[in-house]
Amino acid sequence: MSKTKISVCLTHFERPEKLDATLESLAAQTRLPDELFLWDDCSRRDPAPVVKRWADRFPHFVYHRNAVNLGMPGNLNAVIAQATGEYVANLHDADVFSPFLLEKWSSALDRHPEASLVFCADSRRSNPSFNRAWPQPSECSSGREFFKRFYLGRIDSIIWGTVMMRRSAYSKLLPFKSDYKAWADVDMWMRACGIGDIAYVDDQMITLDHTPTVIRRFSFAREALVQGMILENIRSLYQGKELEHAISVQKRAWFRCWFRWMLGRLRHGDVKSLGDGFAYISGEPTRSKTKAQVASDELSDLP
Repeated sequence: MSKTKISVCLTHFERPEKLDATLESLAAQTRLPDELFLWDDCSRRDPAPVVKRWADRFPHFVYHRNAVNLGMPGNLNAVIAQATGEYVANLHDADVFSPFLLEKWSSALDRHPEASLVFCADSRRSNPSFNRAWPQPSECSSGREFFKRFYLGRIDSIIWGTVMMRRSAYSKLLPFKSDYKAWADVDMWMRACGIGDIAYVDDQMITLDHTPTVIRRFSFAREALVQGMILENIRSLYQGKELEHAISVQKRAWFRCWFRWMLGRLRHGDVKSLGDGFAYISGEPTRSKTKAQVASDELSDLP
């Protein structure tokens, strides 16, 4: 077993004004990380002045700034490669964390040795519509059961981009796939369902940053990317009649959402998006590329 138990991998891009609050919340943890790696993805605004204010508050702190922009999946792959801990927490730069986050996450993985990862409730739980949309997760579920309850027949993710995963699980699943751009982490959580259990801490311990960004704007290209990602994971998890049923469930979910999105674009008079919607209705492979790859090409200007 590694002498280092908890590694924190913190990715950063273009939000130095919010990094202070993130690092302050990590410095206040009841269980400090044994090592913290902060990887900046070649931001135009260097966060180094903020880093200097907090570097000596952690047992082992490493700051690195990429010479070129790697994109979210590439930056995650680069920083997680540095981790030596048994448990690796993947955190975002602008979020703020409860002081009990690392302690409760690591305790959950201690209690559930078959779990690939652990996640927790976040500030989306304050929204009644979010609670109506999602069933309550169990403290620990088999990966297949978790996928069936929380991914199959959906087009979003109950797990935000922040989890603690066993390094042994990462060693089986890396890399984060560049085709999936800013949703590569969700693909990773789906793939984790195929190799182990999923643990959950029923405490709201993450306050998410909801500042509007280009990747949060609606687009059919993005939704097709997500649909292609889910279908890929369905094909990895299921076989035979189960596979046929799962694909059917997912296609019906996609069509229901597509119909709602099209009505929204119609109300807004968004002719271009209506055309995009017709182009992406199937979510199935084209002759040369999957819909996910096509959408990835269209989203290539995003971080």
